[in-house]
Amino acid sequence: MRLKPRDASRPKIFRSAASVTAAHALAKSEKLDFSNLNLNSNGTGKNSTEQDLGFEIDALKEEKKVLELPLAEVRADNFRLTEKIDEVNGTHAELSKELHSVQGQLVAERSRCFKLEAQTAELQMMLESLQSIENEVQLLRRQKSASDLLVSGVG
Repeated sequence: MRLKPRDASRPKIFRSAASVTAAHALAKSEKLDFSNLNLNSNGTGKNSTEQDLGFEIDALKEEKKVLELPLAEVRADNFRLTEKIDEVNGTHAELSKELHSVQGQLVAERSRCFKLEAQTAELQMMLESLQSIENEVQLLRRQKSASDLLVSGVG
């Protein structure tokens, strides 16, 4: 994975931030003794340690600004992703409702289909019985015709 061009300076910052964190932990664990600071006669002069400390503070403030930019980007990305998640969840909820509705319709159609199949089977049985009744009627007509011929031939 390659670093983006703008990310090339970050490792130095992170090392510096690590040293600041270590210094902060050290300062917390030990009491700082400011009694040995040399002040000039009017009490407002700065010695080299104070100047170094000022430069260090300024550097830390600058690093903080540099680190706050990616943090703001990450927060903005997080906000956008949260909005997308909410949108996807809303879409999912709507689609779930629609799915349940369609499933209900499918159950109703299956029931209707089953009823129609039962009616079709019943009608087919009736049609078959009608066919056998029609065959019986044809047989009776032939018998009647034959019997009418016998009766008319005898009489």
